[in-house]
Formats: sequence, C-alpha cells, structure tokens
Amino acid sequence: MRKIVAGIVLFFVLSQLLGIYTGVVILGDIQQNPYVSSLVVTTDTESTANALFFMLYVLVGAALMIFLIRKFGLHLIIFRAMEFLLLSTASSIVFYSVLRIFFGYDISTLGGIILGLSLAAIKLFKPSFKNAAAILATAGVGVIFGISLSPLPVIIFLLLLSIYDYISVFKTRHMVEMAEFIVKKDLAFTVTSKEVIEGKERRIDLGTGDLIAPVIFEVSTLSYSPAATVLVFIGALISLAVFLLLVWKKRIVLPALPPIVFGMLLFFLLGMLLGFY
Repeated sequence: MRKIVAGIVLFFVLSQLLGIYTGVVILGDIQQNPYVSSLVVTTDTESTANALFFMLYVLVGAALMIFLIRKFGLHLIIFRAMEFLLLSTASSIVFYSVLRIFFGYDISTLGGIILGLSLAAIKLFKPSFKNAAAILATAGVGVIFGISLSPLPVIIFLLLLSIYDYISVFKTRHMVEMAEFIVKKDLAFTVTSKEVIEGKERRIDLGTGDLIAPVIFEVSTLSYSPAATVLVFIGALISLAVFLLLVWKKRIVLPALPPIVFGMLLFFLLGMLLGFY
C-alpha cells in the first residue's frame, strides 16, 4: 500500500515542481519571446469572467470526450491522435524551459518543439512512458492556465471545477466512464502506480486534471507572492496524501479535486492571515 501511495505522491510532486519551474521561466520570457507570449490565453488576467470561460472550455472538452468514447471508442487511432497533439504541445513548453538554462530563445524554442514531438512519438510506441509523458504535459498545461489568470479568477475557477468534479463522479458519473476508458486504453491522461500484493496487481490512477489544477494555482501566485506558491503546494500535497490514504482504505472511487482545492485554499488563506503576503 505504502509503495503505491508513495508512487502517486512522487508523480504529483514532480509535476508540481516542474510546473513551478516552468512557470518561473515562462513569466521571465513572456515579454521578449513571441513563442512564449503566444501561450497566454487572455490578456485580461484579472477578469473573473475568465474563470467562467475556462469552465465552459472544460465542460465542452468533457462533452466532446464522452461523445468520442461512446461513438468511436473502438477506433483507438482517434484518441492516440488527441494524445499525440496534447503531449507534443504541452511538453514542448517544459522542454523549452529546461533548454533555456543553456540556450537562447530561438534554439530553446526549436529544441522544445522537437523534444515535445519526440516524447509524443515515444509514448505512441512505448506505452511504458505514460507516467513521464503525463507529468511533463501536466506541467505545461498548468502553466498555460496559470500565466493567463491572476489568483482570484483561479480560485473561482478551481471552486467551479471542484463542484463539477463532484457532480461528474457521483451524479452523472461520466467522469468514471472517462477514467475507465483512459485506464483501459493506457492513455497518458492519468498517472498510475502499481504493485503486486498477494499475487494480485493493485493500482491507483490519478487523473492529470488533479495534477494540473494545483499547477495553475501555484503558477498564478508566482507573480503575487512566492510564499503563496510554496503554501499552495504544501496544502495540495498534504490534502492529496490524506485523500489517497482514504481511497485506499475504503476501496472507493472519490473525486480528488475537492479535497485538493480545499487544502490549497486553506493554506493560501492561512499564509494571508499570518502576514506572509
């Protein structure tokens, strides 16, 4: 049990640290590099209306995914193409940020794109790269959202996401349907930790959405206060660990986002009350 939970926690920590690092680099280059500046989804980062816009984007994406699963579930090539597109674009942002340690804008941009495409191609032929691919893509997607929203719209967005997560798991149950399909087809939209216990394989899968949400909040708070970023990360990590232990003990399917968001907000507000920012 401990090994499986520890595996998921490790994947979570890696995705958050990569996301925070990438966010620092992207925010530093955003004014000088056209490639980086094009990542910003909206220039009005303070507008709370953007939280509703992004929520609508999530709902449309989920509806499209359910439609494709029910209509074309037997045609895996469609989902592999979606996976390839997402992995190549999102991971290229992270690769760019790593290359910026050594190179200038142009080489880092080209190298990031090439490495992103390479990662997506490797995952296409080597399913064992799923966790690594999901972690890299998670960091990239989280940064795009994080640099596009200030903390207040992010908080509203995450609260709406939590409500949606609860409804989609316990009411409509379409999130469970999506998760079962993703796990069965071994798509890089979850991270997986496995262990053979008493002759049986046990596993825990955590959706990439549960990794992306904290990255969004962490990157958003970078410009507000680095102390807030650290506290948000700690809150997400503690709440995730408690959640995983509960899920494993009860052997039930629960939405991870509500407790993670609660932990992040609790520590964010705690830091504010203590005068850290």
